[in-house]
Amino acid sequence: MSISQLDISSEHLAIVQQILRQLVPSCEVWAFGSRVKGAAKPFSDLDLVVMSQQPLPLALMASLSEAFSESDLPWKVDIVDWSTTSPDFKAVIDQQKVKVQAVVF
Repeated sequence: MSISQLDISSEHLAIVQQILRQLVPSCEVWAFGSRVKGAAKPFSDLDLVVMSQQPLPLALMASLSEAFSESDLPWKVDIVDWSTTSPDFKAVIDQQKVKVQAVVF
């Protein structure tokens, strides 16, 4: 799936990507859930999974949550850490996902 299939405006996508570049520049990030499936309501949350080999530090997860909460986004952003996600949930995410951020070096 391509990013054009993600059910958010280009303005909101730019905010999401800016926060991700600032806080997790070395991680791929994928969107999944209702905003990928085309089932989102106007205030449905955006589900993001950070692709990491090791568990993300709690302070970083808190920083991500805070940055999204304080942004101008009109909906909540839920962050999932791939490395701590169960195999069953990984399978659900893998079914429909859209890359929001490629690895930046």
